[in-house]
Amino acid sequence: MSNKTKKIFKNIIVTACFPLAVFVIMELLVITKENHLISSVLDVQNIIRRTAISALIAYGLSFNLTCGRLDLSLGAQRLIGVIIGGNLALAFGLSGIGLLLFAIIFGLMFGFLTGVVFVVTRVPAMVLGIGLGLIYESVAFFTSEGKGLNLFGVAGTDILIDMWFTIAVLFLTAAIMMFLLGYTRYGYHLRAIQGSQRIAKSSGIKIFKNAILGYTFAGGVVSTSGMLDAAMSNGMKVSTGFMSNGTVLANIFPMFLGMYISRWSNQAVGILIASLTLNIFSLGLSKLQINDAQTNVITMMLFLGLLIYLANENIFKVKREERARIALAKEKKARLQASQI
Repeated sequence: MSNKTKKIFKNIIVTACFPLAVFVIMELLVITKENHLISSVLDVQNIIRRTAISALIAYGLSFNLTCGRLDLSLGAQRLIGVIIGGNLALAFGLSGIGLLLFAIIFGLMFGFLTGVVFVVTRVPAMVLGIGLGLIYESVAFFTSEGKGLNLFGVAGTDILIDMWFTIAVLFLTAAIMMFLLGYTRYGYHLRAIQGSQRIAKSSGIKIFKNAILGYTFAGGVVSTSGMLDAAMSNGMKVSTGFMSNGTVLANIFPMFLGMYISRWSNQAVGILIASLTLNIFSLGLSKLQINDAQTNVITMMLFLGLLIYLANENIFKVKREERARIALAKEKKARLQASQI
């Protein structure tokens, strides 16, 4: 077995260990309640659906957040893409895949608009996101007359909640992500910008064009998750006062954990595995009869722990290197002094 094959095999094992380890731990805890983590087909379906929605939102976040841009309008883009796209699809007599396609199209459009406004105005991403988010929420409200998107009783929407269709959408999105980030000029430039925007710009990379593409892709991906979510809930209600962003911000943890796991895989696979891991963890907490508020506290504490670890993971290595440099300097000084005697 070659070294390359061994490395690939090792990376697959390490990546798979994250969800498997959490599954085993939660199963052992749930058994104490005389239950099992996976006790029915419904549990499997819920994990798949929630993992898909979570991973798609985390994908959308990763396009900009990895470059230092936190787009706080993503929740509103998700909202307006689903409501306007969905209602327009219904007006044309479409359902099912037609609803999903219209949501993606309008998500891409509003993502593109956000990117253009960011490049033209040069307003900081977080500030711009708040302003545009409030505008998008208002537009979604008055275009739907405050009704949002109602899918109750709409024929043909069953496919959007079908487990296998959800898996297909998730894997197709992951494959597109892998292609975009690994085999296109956009992906090469994105990695350069993640390293240093100043150096990337000096080397001739069009960082603002890359930013527009990042905003556009993000809008399309989060709108995909929004339509799958709306199908599960028989619709999507309008939100105002920047309330639409809660769902998106709740998936920053899977994105950061996914970027960490990507050290042994890639960004698309890492985020998918992270979303699966955290949804298994959440299912376990619910089986332990821990309420949503307590679950959020536990999850956010783990998120904080991850951030602390990422910020300090090299501290021991740096201290060792510093001690080695000091020892080398002392040795050189001693040799110099000895030669002068």
